[in-house]
Order: sequence, then C-alpha cells, then structure tokens
Amino acid sequence: VASAVLNMQAVLYGDAAVSAITIANKLYVFVRNLVIGIGQGFQPVAGYNYSARKRRRAWQAFWFSSLVGTVLCTVCAIAETLCFSCIVLPLLAVSTFVNQLYQCLGYRTAATFLASCRQGIFFLPAVLLLPLWLHCAGVEMSQPVADLLTFVISMPFLAAFYRHHIRGHAE
Repeated sequence: VASAVLNMQAVLYGDAAVSAITIANKLYVFVRNLVIGIGQGFQPVAGYNYSARKRRRAWQAFWFSSLVGTVLCTVCAIAETLCFSCIVLPLLAVSTFVNQLYQCLGYRTAATFLASCRQGIFFLPAVLLLPLWLHCAGVEMSQPVADLLTFVISMPFLAAFYRHHIRGHAE
C-alpha cells in the first residue's frame, strides 16, 4: 500500500519524478535491508540472554547492534546523494532495533505498533499531506519524515524497556 501511494503521488510530477523516487527508494531500501540483517542477528542473542535472565547482556547486544547499524547508516548516508534520506538515515538502525527487541521478546502489541509506524501510521499521512505544501519535494521527504517520527516514537519505548526490564534486574 505504501509503495502504491508513493507512486500515485510521484506520478503527479511526471515520469522523471517517478524514476528519481524509485531509484532513491531502491538505494534507501538497500541500506534498510542491511540494518534488518544486523537486527536478525541481534534478535536471537537478545532473546537467549533475556530469557536466561542475563538482561544486561541483552541490553549490551542491543547497543552493540545499534552502534554498528548507526555507523553503517552514517557511512551510507555520506556515500549517497539523497539529501532528505541522508539526514535521517543514521537514526534508522536504532528505531529498527527497538522494534526488533520488542518483537523477539514477545511484546506483540508494542512490536506491531512500532512496525506499523514507519510504513503506515506516519508514512501514509506524510506522503498524502506533504506534497500539498511542498509538491514533489514533499513526496521525496515523506519516507524520511516517517522514519524521523518513528525514531522519535521509539525512544519512549526504549526508555520504558530499560527502566522496567534492565535497570533494577541484577544478573
């Protein structure tokens, strides 16, 4: 649905806009897939240590993965020429890993909400509303805006997880 709506909005600005947004999206998705791959390696480590009551190790696995993912995203942001995407690309890893942390530990409601933020809750309104004011640039900005808002909404979830599950639980 998100891709269809993005293309419907881009087509209003011509074939060149559709082509440019499609190419930019492919580069962005490539980096996102790298981050997801790191997260898929992180999930079993976090899940195993958390269930073994080694919660600090699960937390360390989260931060190590976040550091590696953020460095990777920052390097990719420097290498790419997608101005709007590059601004928020370094934030992508942390928000992705917060979602994966909740997912691998069985917190279904929070994980589903966080997963819905990026392509649904924030993206769809952004891709429909931003072009009204910013035209083609609004279409280009819609995914980075959704990613920024997803990062912002992920931070309270991360703080709550730390407060309730890591701090105060001695190994």
